[in-house]
Amino acid sequence: MSVIVSAESRVAIVGISGRFGSFSVRDLRAYGTKVVAGVSQSRAGGSYEGVPIFGTIAEAVRDAGADVGLIYVPAEGALDAVLEAIESGCRAVVYPGDGLPVADAIELRAAAQAAGVWLIGPNTPGLISPGQSKVGFMPSHCYTPGPVGVISRSGSLSYEACKRLTLHGLGQTTVVGIGGDPVKGLTAGEAIELFHGDSATDRIVYLGEIGGVDEYAVAEYASRPEAKPVIALLVGKTAPPGKKMGHAAAMIGGHRDSWEAKVAALRAAGVRVATSLELLPKVTQDAK
Repeated sequence: MSVIVSAESRVAIVGISGRFGSFSVRDLRAYGTKVVAGVSQSRAGGSYEGVPIFGTIAEAVRDAGADVGLIYVPAEGALDAVLEAIESGCRAVVYPGDGLPVADAIELRAAAQAAGVWLIGPNTPGLISPGQSKVGFMPSHCYTPGPVGVISRSGSLSYEACKRLTLHGLGQTTVVGIGGDPVKGLTAGEAIELFHGDSATDRIVYLGEIGGVDEYAVAEYASRPEAKPVIALLVGKTAPPGKKMGHAAAMIGGHRDSWEAKVAALRAAGVRVATSLELLPKVTQDAK
């Protein structure tokens, strides 16, 4: 999965002068991520913490060699900002923002696919390849290098799960937050194929929830004879039908969306399902 972010990734932060942007400059650099540029029309020509600021991400790509865009702008400006990053030559773009209209998400996913760009988000903490680079705001101390690939629809769940894996000696190759919105830049099915092709990953942990179809893509992968071991933890077992539970896509609209249906499908495909966070490390350890 270092195909998306690695020690060589060069990050430009769009919205560097905002609260999240200025925090990320310090946080990402402290982790070792190469933050080479910021983008802010109002502060172009200046710098922040020694990072040069450009007026557009196209200039950051051209003049600072940025190849990954981290986009911190409000939802109403996200469509233009992410499209600009895609069209400027970034090979990966992370948009953590919440509240992106579905129509905008559809347009961004189509644009990223047409350009061959990895789009992570919306509604994501980003992704991290422990010991190499992170592009997002996840707490660094939860992660350590190792052979486990992690895909998560929930940011906070991924922090807790990976901390527990780390404490049990189960490090991670890459942890990617695919986000909790109905339309995603990178789906679970696409992410699991990347882990399948990653020689450093020997098993895959999927952290899912009710609603949506990502869990069925994971089950489809796990049913293949050549699939790597897959472990899953799903939340939302007690969620009432018709109530959105935190994420836009986490809602039971029918039986197929329910915890019971998804767990049954995953188990039938050969996925090892952990029924609690406490059991996740042991189930992961045993999946060889």
